[in-house]
Amino acid sequence: MANPTIFEYQLQDDQGLKNRTFIYESYNGATATVDSLIGSWIQAGALIDPCIDAEIIQGQITIPLEKDAAWKAAPVEGNNVNQVMVLNFENDFNRYLTEMLLPSYKESLLLPTGSPDLADPALAALIAYMIAGDVDIFPNSRDLHDLDALRNAFLTVRKVRNNRTKTLVTP
Repeated sequence: MANPTIFEYQLQDDQGLKNRTFIYESYNGATATVDSLIGSWIQAGALIDPCIDAEIIQGQITIPLEKDAAWKAAPVEGNNVNQVMVLNFENDFNRYLTEMLLPSYKESLLLPTGSPDLADPALAALIAYMIAGDVDIFPNSRDLHDLDALRNAFLTVRKVRNNRTKTLVTP
């Protein structure tokens, strides 16, 4: 099982301290639905709950996916992932923006002035998807409101944590 689905439960004790527990799951993707996965997450939580003193306060289901074979096989030399294009979308419900980050954006998506070219076909298609969605999938804000328009787009540099593991040598 190279990429298991992960049921995660966040626990909180009587002191307010939080910890997490995980269950790695496999299932038949041809018959399982999102609702059945949620039902299984609830069922497993009901088995964890009587075994712990902490309270299960929330959780999530993570489903790792393999990349599509049609996508590029290797990175192209160009911008690094710390060079980011930010697309800020708005909704009609509140004033909060929903950002979409495009790390390692292509230089060809920029105007000669150095700002994002919103008329570029690839970028325009992504923006249109974020606003209109697909047949039955619709991008939303964190508080589940449809995205209505792109408010602004700009370039920035974001620090990326170094995830290298350190080797400890003992004599």
